[in-house]
Amino acid sequence: MKNTKKSIRFRLMVLVTGLILFVFVMVSITFNILITKYIESNATEVLTQARQMATSGSDKPDRNPAGKSETVILTEDYRILFPEWIPSGFNGESDLEVFVEGLKDENGELASDQIERIETGENLYYYTSIKISGFDEGYGVFFINMTNLFIFQKNLSRILWAVLLIALVATVFLTSIISLRITEPIKTISRHAKLIGEGKYKSIEEDFSDLELDQLKSSLNETTKKLEKYDEDQKVFFQNVSHELRTPLQIIKNNAEGIGYGLLDSKKATEIIKDETDHLGELVEDMIYLSRLESGSKDMVFTENDMREILSYTLERFRNIFERKGIRVIYDFSEEPVWFACEEKSLERAFVNLTSNALRYAKSKVSVACKLTEGRILISISDDGHGISEEDLPNIFNRFYKGEKGVHGIGLSIVQSVVYSHGGRIEVKTGDEGAAFTIIFDKT
Repeated sequence: MKNTKKSIRFRLMVLVTGLILFVFVMVSITFNILITKYIESNATEVLTQARQMATSGSDKPDRNPAGKSETVILTEDYRILFPEWIPSGFNGESDLEVFVEGLKDENGELASDQIERIETGENLYYYTSIKISGFDEGYGVFFINMTNLFIFQKNLSRILWAVLLIALVATVFLTSIISLRITEPIKTISRHAKLIGEGKYKSIEEDFSDLELDQLKSSLNETTKKLEKYDEDQKVFFQNVSHELRTPLQIIKNNAEGIGYGLLDSKKATEIIKDETDHLGELVEDMIYLSRLESGSKDMVFTENDMREILSYTLERFRNIFERKGIRVIYDFSEEPVWFACEEKSLERAFVNLTSNALRYAKSKVSVACKLTEGRILISISDDGHGISEEDLPNIFNRFYKGEKGVHGIGLSIVQSVVYSHGGRIEVKTGDEGAAFTIIFDKT
């Protein structure tokens, strides 16, 4: 299929030129209609007045029309009966003779009582006629010369078209400059967008004077930075995934080979293989879950839930571990239900990860709070451990970042993604008395 797309520059030039041409044509047509009507109106008024005066025998007009007619008596074959003597002009031909010659050439109607128009060369006449009883087969013809206005109309039309031609040339020139000013930044942005598609993340440094183009540049630069960071994160992610998967797989392989060659106790090696397989399965499941959250999966179903119940159920799952480690759980829940529209399983998983994290570092207690304060839901899970180091604190939510006692570095990333998917935020406070993770949701 043939490509019919045109450039912005071409379309802009065609549009503006067409608009100018349309306006001038309309002005020209309107001018010619108005001046023609004026000429016809003026001629009609003068000739009607002359006809009335001739038929009534009056020598004084009822009103003074803008112009004066001339009179000639002609035979049916356009022979002049009156006046017998016709004064010639400087060019050797009188106005009357020109009119009569034009009337003869056009076979003008003498028997009609209507006002007729005769155009001969550069001359324009309007006339009307009556039958003259004193002259055998003679007609009294009243005519008025409108040549001056007719020439004025033609000259002004020529001037208008000359102005149109100049305006069109100027329009094409100016439109070309303006369109270049618009299209060049667009081409620059297009080139950078193509580079982004090729994986070359380079910001646009050019300064655009147009507000919209400058906003588009800023948006593209911001998108470029996000894509560059995302690309870097993906590379780090796959590197970490490779590392995390390689270790358990190598352990599984070594123990399987040890069993095969009879170098390891099969029961002990089987337990190690099982543990590493479980660890590997958890890691893969966490990665899949995190990917689903960050891709904005639409299979999440939000329902109204009491946050206290979800937290209570989560902590109940850890009762045996709390008792075995001698860890106390301190509850600080609102007396009234804390309702929130959420995806229950996702929040439960986030609470499980935070509780597991608190258990890993707690010395003697874990504190859990759930309150509705000033239109906000505050959920806090804290421990009384030694806190998070200044070195680890900025990275704890990064995928595969493992601090002290960390497992595989995805748990807190999942927590953050779950909270973000519910429109909330998570804050961390740490010190010598432990670490506290606080989730904040705006109650809507």
